Amino acid sequence: MTVARALEPADPVVIEAPNLTIRTLTPDDVTDRFVSWFGQDDIRGALNLPAQNRTKADMIGYVKSFDQSSRLLLGIFDKANGLLVGLFTVHIEPRIGRYLVNTVVGEAAYRTKGLMMEVTLPFREYFFETRGLKVMTATALATNKPIIGYLEKTGWTLNQTLKAHTKSQADGTMIDLHLYSITRDAWQAWKTANPDAVQAMAKGLLRAERPI
Repeated sequence: MTVARALEPADPVVIEAPNLTIRTLTPDDVTDRFVSWFGQDDIRGALNLPAQNRTKADMIGYVKSFDQSSRLLLGIFDKANGLLVGLFTVHIEPRIGRYLVNTVVGEAAYRTKGLMMEVTLPFREYFFETRGLKVMTATALATNKPIIGYLEKTGWTLNQTLKAHTKSQADGTMIDLHLYSITRDAWQAWKTANPDAVQAMAKGLLRAERPI
């Protein structure tokens, strides 16, 4: 049963948070504004991307490369204005109930504004409970302090650090790579230990000043 649920859904994913909707990204969602994210130095640094121009056609091809079954590309949208503000990629290994998650908040006005904390509860409930998966994993470059802070704040375990694992696209230095995980049981325990945080997440934490 767990494997079957993990391999589905036939329908697009839709996950609701108080101020945000997480849903399957489509080629129609690719705009010039979205493409411009990947020209920003901070985004390139966080994702360790080379300095190259990306076109709308490039990004449409990227969206189409996800099968949206075991490899999901999900957009984070502000309900107030419909703006695409961030992305999740989710790679599911259904036989072992594991999924690897990466995320980026592309709109600068939404960074450090509570977005990640707001999506935490519905996102994890969907994959752990609705999809029946057992463990979520993530990687973080040692230079990506914001995502490391978020992971440590919300119950993840640092399992291993791969020293000098990744070559920086910016300056060629070698960067440590941290490997994190959180099990379904650990998530349930975190919720039990942090009822005030869970209640705040359920009410909505987004404090972004909406761009026009």
